Amino acid sequence: MSESRQTDFQALSTEIAQIYKTHYGRGPTKITAAYMGDAVVCLLEDVNLPAQTALLNRGKTDLAQAIHAELQLGMADAMSETVQRITGRTVRTYVPGFNATGNATTDVFFLEPVAAA
Repeated sequence: MSESRQTDFQALSTEIAQIYKTHYGRGPTKITAAYMGDAVVCLLEDVNLPAQTALLNRGKTDLAQAIHAELQLGMADAMSETVQRITGRTVRTYVPGFNATGNATTDVFFLEPVAAA
């Protein structure tokens, strides 16, 4: 991977983590971002809020999942704008994922194909 692309993904990881921190009150402890074809994939770990952990401890996995899903969709525009600015490519769709018991999230951004030169 080129040094500039690696720097871009470090910046993307930092900015996505900051968006989580702004919306959740805390960010993930681990985040990785990478290209996969015409997509950017972000893998985040240790994302559960204390309230989600409390719900999980009470067997309320569905509620913990629903809370995260709503918060994650609320960040979609900010995250998509960040991906577009850093990659220089248009995000055509955002696909969130979350596993409360695994304390992990995915944010996948499908990009418009690069126009043939």
